[in-house]
Amino acid sequence: MLAPDPLLGLRSWGVAPAGLLAGAVLCVAGWALYVRARLNGRDSRRQARFAEEELKAYVDLLPIGVLTIDPRGALVLCNRSAPGLLGIDREDLQAVAWCSPEFAIIDANGDGLEPEELPWNKALATGRRVPGDVVGIERMDTGDWSWLSVTAQPRCDGDGVLVEVICTLEDVTQQKTAEAELTLQHLRDSLTSLPSRALFMERLSRAILRSDRRKFFSAVLFLDLDRFKVVNDSLSHEAGDKLLIQVASRLRGCLRPEDTVARLGGDEFAVLFEDITSVNDGLQVAERISHSLATPFNINGQEVFTTCSMGIAISSSSETLSAELLRDAEVAMYRAKAKGEGSLEIFDPSMNAKALARFQMEGELRRALDRGEFILHYQPVVGLGTGRIEGFEALVRWNHPERGMVPPLDFIPLAEETGLIVPLGKWVLEEACRQAGAWNRAFPADPPRLMNVNISARQFQHKDLIPTVLDALRAADMAPGTLKLEITESIMMRDPLASLEAMKTFKSLDIHLVIDDFGTGYSSLSYLKRFPVDTLKVDKSFVDGLGKDPESTAIVTAIISLARSLGMRVTAEGIETNDQMEHLQKLACDQGQGYHFARPLDRDRAEELLARDPRW
Repeated sequence: MLAPDPLLGLRSWGVAPAGLLAGAVLCVAGWALYVRARLNGRDSRRQARFAEEELKAYVDLLPIGVLTIDPRGALVLCNRSAPGLLGIDREDLQAVAWCSPEFAIIDANGDGLEPEELPWNKALATGRRVPGDVVGIERMDTGDWSWLSVTAQPRCDGDGVLVEVICTLEDVTQQKTAEAELTLQHLRDSLTSLPSRALFMERLSRAILRSDRRKFFSAVLFLDLDRFKVVNDSLSHEAGDKLLIQVASRLRGCLRPEDTVARLGGDEFAVLFEDITSVNDGLQVAERISHSLATPFNINGQEVFTTCSMGIAISSSSETLSAELLRDAEVAMYRAKAKGEGSLEIFDPSMNAKALARFQMEGELRRALDRGEFILHYQPVVGLGTGRIEGFEALVRWNHPERGMVPPLDFIPLAEETGLIVPLGKWVLEEACRQAGAWNRAFPADPPRLMNVNISARQFQHKDLIPTVLDALRAADMAPGTLKLEITESIMMRDPLASLEAMKTFKSLDIHLVIDDFGTGYSSLSYLKRFPVDTLKVDKSFVDGLGKDPESTAIVTAIISLARSLGMRVTAEGIETNDQMEHLQKLACDQGQGYHFARPLDRDRAEELLARDPRW
């Protein structure tokens, strides 16, 4: 017997075939004729059963899916195509509560649909046809997404009571995938070909949405390359780009096929882990990444070493917002970076409070510059041979309108990190020079007293440092020879050659140079011999042990001896007792400063001290 013609019903109703749309018409019209015939009583029961079986046969032959759902969300009828389109076998399909399905359903933009937004529920609620809503349904067999155009047609009985909704499901996955591929061309990082931030956030949103049903977790690993700016500045931006490309390649090699790695911008990357059982799974990948990056990179024939700071945050609920999870991982990364290069931190909620406090502090710090909330205190530098004040060190203080005096350690590192240290340092330099010029005119001395000003890492690397210093001296009518710039060993050794050139320029202008905290960092003595430094400043940690700790005494003795051999002077900081001062005098240390002489003083009290001209 020949198989029935699936379009026979359409032809008998005078409707021309029109692809898949014809199937929808067949389904709805055929079902309506069948019901009308039964309601009118013109068919015998046998004829009604025959019509019903014939209709089901036609519906089963359709290439589109057909579902009939009653007002309670129960499945009344489905054809053979529906289970294949949905990735759900017929028995499981029958058990689905269609008013609120367990599997994920998203709209065309990838956003999750609430139950009342589903096409069949909208048709049941309004009694009106819903034409061609495109939805994505997560297949239960593969976990992939089926994209379907769903038309929902409500059907009422003879009394006008809504009894069911007939849904047709047309597969538009191929069309949707083609659109997605076109979109992906704009969602890829042009340098590394990794997903961009936008694509990463889309995948993260979907992963979180699936987490509840799959009973697994999703996690985000946020990575930031350490000292990437050094590569850009010393080797060129082209070399930096090559490093990013190689880093991206190594990151891909560390991940599972289902994981996503994206470049968020600059030297920041993020990894999405799906279907993990605990944070330990993410930590294992982070360890592989750290090990992979430990091998040097070959950039233009030169070996380049880099590490990365990493933060990880985990989501255990579909209610987690993707933006919040990425933010949490970034907060953890910044905590890791504060611990030291190559560190890893796991996010905990307390970090948010600290991050918020930091954000507020940054905003207040920016406003403080405009509002003039910063002041300078001055600590005297005393000649240990003469006992007289030979200069001052200018120390910035923040006079917060609500918190009072904010300790420098609470805002200087943040200013350095955010770059605010550059305008703040410029103000400190200008104000210190202005004050030094005024004091040298009001309280003349021979030789003139010097003003020490600390220079931060960012300031020292800034291209406008030399013009800024010269402008400050000129505005204060201050002789260059009365200014001392203090630079730490670590700043000086970041780029020794560039440091040497800058220091030679300052030396040619007769500006004094001091290496602050000497002995606490790492410096090459061969470079130290070449640097045009005037003074070595002994760190307080060594001064504390004088007379009590033989090692500290030996170190201070060695530093003074080294300075003498190189034609430099020595200043000891942190002198708190008369015994420490006497030990340093015996070692022929040139200068000292510390609480034994005076704490840092505001301008008025410093002037009172100058007027008294004390001797120690």
